Amino acid sequence: MNTTIHTLAQQLVALCREWKFLEAQETLLHEDCLNIEADGRVVHGREAIMAKEKAFLDNIEIIHLLEISDPVVAAGYFAVQFHSELTVKGIGRRSRNEIIVYEVKDGKVIREQFFYHV
Repeated sequence: MNTTIHTLAQQLVALCREWKFLEAQETLLHEDCLNIEADGRVVHGREAIMAKEKAFLDNIEIIHLLEISDPVVAAGYFAVQFHSELTVKGIGRRSRNEIIVYEVKDGKVIREQFFYHV
């Protein structure tokens, strides 16, 4: 097991379970990180990814449920399951159960890809 990836994965999960998504991104994403959504949208760069996340978080009205699995770690990668139920402005209540796969390079997340039904 790669201790660096395991530690990074545990840090990401711990921060996200505390609803500290922006802190997780700021500290754990590489500045040139790629963010790939299930519908094919791609965002490049930590600052742009954080701006996208902030816009999403600002639109959440109610957090009904947030469950985050322990990470599964493999050579150069880890994966986490996120299950959430949120009430979002202009959308209403929604439930999403997704897998996110993270690629790690030089101790930082260089790519995050989301898998969920769109």
